[in-house]
Amino acid sequence: MPVAVTAATLRTLHRMHRQLADLQEQLSAGPRQVAARTKRLQATEAEKTSAQEAVKLAKVAADQKQLQLKSAEAKILDLEGKLNACKTNREYQTLRDQIAADRMATKVLEDEILEALEGVDALKPAVPAADAEIASARTALAEAQSRVQAEAGRLESEVARIRADLETVERELEADVRQRYDRVVKHKGADGLAAADGQSCGGCFQQITGNMLSELMMGRTVTCGSCGRLLYIPETSVTA
Repeated sequence: MPVAVTAATLRTLHRMHRQLADLQEQLSAGPRQVAARTKRLQATEAEKTSAQEAVKLAKVAADQKQLQLKSAEAKILDLEGKLNACKTNREYQTLRDQIAADRMATKVLEDEILEALEGVDALKPAVPAADAEIASARTALAEAQSRVQAEAGRLESEVARIRADLETVERELEADVRQRYDRVVKHKGADGLAAADGQSCGGCFQQITGNMLSELMMGRTVTCGSCGRLLYIPETSVTA
């Protein structure tokens, strides 16, 4: 096979393999985008659940303090009712002191209840904010799913077309070249081929020998000793 034909065939095959790799990356990128949007939606839903739980716990804490206040107020009323039944000044004074202490405790409880209710009010806006985030995440997910689905058909059709063209061009390779080509492409894909860049491999950039370059110019198949890529002469060198 003349050198120009060999180089042109390998160049064409390399271009097709790179096109396939790019299309396959686009195909795999679509599901990754959907997965990322799905993960974001799940995160926003978890944030809403967390916000709701925080509001619920804050309300429970406020309710418990209000029950404590009612119980304390009832106790004060009971003690006040016992004042008239006191038989000694000492007993009377002890009850008065107890009532005063309990009233101070209720004032502390009232302050704590107010603080707890303010805390509930501060937490509540997080729930509608989370709802807005969820709506946005759902929209982004639906758009990604629609876009990926629409693109998948086009990309798969393009992959099928290039694969068919690739098989056609591969048949142009001589048997011994085809064996070496099949072997490197199986293991490296598009990275199985590279242009000779001057006296270097265009893939790993390691120097190739003068003999290897001469063999390439004579139309022989050469493999880079460093990276194992199948080398070909770039179009500019063939034209020159």
